[in-house]
Amino acid sequence: MSYEEFLSTVRDRGAYPVDEAEKIVSTVVGTLSDRLPAASAVHLADQLPMPLADILENSGGSGRSWGVQEFIAQVAERADEDEETAETDTRVVFSVISERVAGGEMNKLLSQLPSGYADLFGYAELS
Repeated sequence: MSYEEFLSTVRDRGAYPVDEAEKIVSTVVGTLSDRLPAASAVHLADQLPMPLADILENSGGSGRSWGVQEFIAQVAERADEDEETAETDTRVVFSVISERVAGGEMNKLLSQLPSGYADLFGYAELS
């Protein structure tokens, strides 16, 4: 999947205007890159198109310990929107990521995050 296809899928799924989809994707992926340990971010980057891979590979790799609500609050702050909208945006972007990432890598990613993240990625049964 190319970056343009990724954006198009997010745009369609979230019913976003063209210019807003890219901002949302970069905000959510950027926040995810701050949440993940550096090695996990690099492994995820291997499965995503540029420039998403660049965002993940160039993250601080801080591996912050944000729970789901803290993560959503971070997205809301960075996107200058309310938390309900930020959660919707996160679900849309994460659902596209989960379709793009191979099953084994998705399992590794989810195993490194608290169970509530599985629901955001569309795996409610794992939460």
